[in-house]
Amino acid sequence: MTRLEPDVVVVGAGPVGLMLACELRTAGVSVVVLDRLERPDPAIRAGSIGPLAVEALQRRGFGKELLAAEQDTLRRYAEMAAAAPHPEEEDGTASPKEHFAGLDKIDSSRYEGVGRRRMRVEQPVLVEILLRRAEDLGVDVRREHEVVEVRQDSGGVVVTAETPGGRRAVRGRYAVGCDGGGSAVRRLTGFAFVGTPATVTGRRGVVELADPSALTPGFEYGPGGVLVYGLGVNRVATLEFDGPPEDPDRPLTTTELRESVRRVSGTDVPITAMTAGGYFTDHAYQASAYRMGRVLLAGDAAHVHAPFGGQGLNVGIVDAVNLGWKLAAEVLGHAPPGLLDTYSAERHPVGARLLHNTRAQTALMRPDPHSAALRELFSDLMDLPEVDRFLGRMLAGFDIRYDLGDTDRLVGTLLPNLLPAVRGDGPEGSVTEAMQAARGLLIDLRGRGEIAETAAGWAGRVDVVTACGERADGIGDVEALLLRPDGCVAWVLRTGSRFDAGRLTAALGKWFGAPLDS
Repeated sequence: MTRLEPDVVVVGAGPVGLMLACELRTAGVSVVVLDRLERPDPAIRAGSIGPLAVEALQRRGFGKELLAAEQDTLRRYAEMAAAAPHPEEEDGTASPKEHFAGLDKIDSSRYEGVGRRRMRVEQPVLVEILLRRAEDLGVDVRREHEVVEVRQDSGGVVVTAETPGGRRAVRGRYAVGCDGGGSAVRRLTGFAFVGTPATVTGRRGVVELADPSALTPGFEYGPGGVLVYGLGVNRVATLEFDGPPEDPDRPLTTTELRESVRRVSGTDVPITAMTAGGYFTDHAYQASAYRMGRVLLAGDAAHVHAPFGGQGLNVGIVDAVNLGWKLAAEVLGHAPPGLLDTYSAERHPVGARLLHNTRAQTALMRPDPHSAALRELFSDLMDLPEVDRFLGRMLAGFDIRYDLGDTDRLVGTLLPNLLPAVRGDGPEGSVTEAMQAARGLLIDLRGRGEIAETAAGWAGRVDVVTACGERADGIGDVEALLLRPDGCVAWVLRTGSRFDAGRLTAALGKWFGAPLDS
């Protein structure tokens, strides 16, 4: 039995686990990632990345890679659409539609603002991008490691895995389960997992059709359930309300998907081939807390739900970015008391609301007459701009505001990457570029020298920059603000307010620990 001694053991090499590993390594923490699969999962569990996850990735320098990946995706969609045109989806390059319970009426322009958008990058492609970064950073990714035991003591956690070479144990100071809805880490550690069981069977796959015009892009409700076609060219999904799948982990066959399409739509659609097929359902469970001693959970390991609205990947990436800098500070010894506990305090309510809205979507999608009437009424309500904006902001996560104990409306929000150009010790650049080191960022929009002087004791944990471009929209009358490494606003100085060095010092100490000269 071999023992390694990384600072943190991350279980799961999906997008959440790899993002967390990159965050930790960027901060100087050693990481081992264990994954049970021989190679990355090719299944397209998410066809796009939500806006908050996009912004989090941009803040770590992934912007160009994401844009290139999206362009490749759209080019591929356009080629597929040209080869098999459909009158309602001519080139496959339209932005992903935002929907609630299949009612794809949400106008994202009403709530996103300039530059905030979902990107059409499929989950396997994102994993490739993150894996390259992880390898460049020196993350040790170990495949074919199926976790069978998790034991913790006062000084660390031992994670034992079955491997082709026998059992191997890795000891770290902390362990994080990012190993999906069936999380072994969650089960073996004993986290309470509370919620509602599965009631439906969903099937999905990327297919080849003998006659693409046989299916209409969008959501189709029928007496047998729901049929979805065209969320990404040639993606087909069905939802049947006849109970959960007997074995959701077994492979889905082309015949099974074709028969499900026939039951739901009443049409025998000639599916000639399928890739990346699988099952999904509407189970909705959440860990009662995201931390148990030295073991933490993130992403689907912490919360499982129906995949409606493309929310899971968005929430999981933001989980990882919220946790990463806090766990790194704990490992490196400069975390203020209670910092690590704020991860669960901030992210658990977000997960709870995610489960709440996906349960509501399941209810609206049921094929019975009462649900159909409710769905029609709800569709009419969505024509109201206020309802449209409410749903859009909820699905994107723009309504998130962590309770940081401050009444200012900006404090606790995740600030968009829309601020003006800034200059610090290096060349002029964007706020996004200034946050690539995963440190805090104190932005002086007016060039007040006392702000930088107050923060001098946190050099190396908080970078200080001065705005040198046009003012940004959406933040109001602000002279300075402090951003945590996850992009959350931790302190604001409003225009016309007296600068109180004590308030800024308190905010710096609350999130970044004692100053270096203390």
